Amino acid sequence: MYVKKVAVRNFLCYTDLSVELDGGINVFSGENAAGKTNLAESIYYASVGKSARGRKDKELLRWDSEESAEIHITVQKKYACHRVDISIDRQGKKRIMIDRLPIGKMGELMGAVYVVYFSPDEMRLIKESPVDRRRFIDISLCQQDKVYFYTLVRYNQLLQQRNKLLKEYVSSPSLKVMSDLIIDKMCVEQEYIIRKRKSFLERLAPVAKSCHSHLTGAQEDLTIAYETEEINFDDIRESLKALYEKSFEKDKKLAYTTVGIHRDDLKIATNGIDIRKFGSQGQQRTAAISLKLAEVKLFYETSGEYPVLLMDDVLSELDDNRQIALFDALDGIQTIVTCTSFEKKIAPNATIYEIKDRKIKKLC
Repeated sequence: MYVKKVAVRNFLCYTDLSVELDGGINVFSGENAAGKTNLAESIYYASVGKSARGRKDKELLRWDSEESAEIHITVQKKYACHRVDISIDRQGKKRIMIDRLPIGKMGELMGAVYVVYFSPDEMRLIKESPVDRRRFIDISLCQQDKVYFYTLVRYNQLLQQRNKLLKEYVSSPSLKVMSDLIIDKMCVEQEYIIRKRKSFLERLAPVAKSCHSHLTGAQEDLTIAYETEEINFDDIRESLKALYEKSFEKDKKLAYTTVGIHRDDLKIATNGIDIRKFGSQGQQRTAAISLKLAEVKLFYETSGEYPVLLMDDVLSELDDNRQIALFDALDGIQTIVTCTSFEKKIAPNATIYEIKDRKIKKLC
């Protein structure tokens, strides 16, 4: 799979922009604040319907425009060409069409454009909170599995309901009964999520290990493991119910749910050292890239097609040897690279574009 064309209007810094892309490596070079990241963000948004940088939808409109923002993506898949059109009005309300037909649910967008995104902010995947590591797992699985997307949505709704119940009915004699009714439903949804996360990480681990070995010249050994509640995987629902029963008084006192898949984590170690806490900046960066490359390869195993790899301003963080090793691993994968400068020797077959004054010029 690859993106053939991107066109945007009134999106972030762009008034009107259109660019056709090569199926291989596309390098967009320009000064800081030239608009490189905004171009990458338009492709990401067409994939998951959210900003890669956490912006609210209405914040994606060009600041001085009274018109809606628009994103138009043409994507070539194995058997057909598809188009994604998105418009966002001043109130932040979005309208999405796939092949010119409007969609009613966000889940219908998942899988239209496969994307793996990496930027310096993605270092949070390694060194920040479990929320960022869960987001990495969930975004990947949501793109690959619409059932997972809808199951996660239902679980989060149930979690909000239980937390609201714990706050508002703390003195009610029926709190336990009402809580148990919600827990029964939560456990059903969690069983599917846990099994999918566990399977995903078991497949991801050896691929990430191989990618990491390639990037480090076999000098470091990367291991990852799923950290979840202490449950019996042969009977997940009953194990979870026992945990909720045990934590009820604590949850009641704190007025929020202290157990469940919203507290899962991903353990990441290099040569046996937990690099979430003790890794160097270089180790954390290389591990994050390895996880993203492994995610790309899992997309291919699942769908038979590679996703688009968006690499926003990360080359400056790598030395020449690791840059070369990285591009060697990207054969056959459409990659959108943004940077302030680029040496052709790093990737001789790359297509180079210059971004200047919010305009794009193809150089070679």
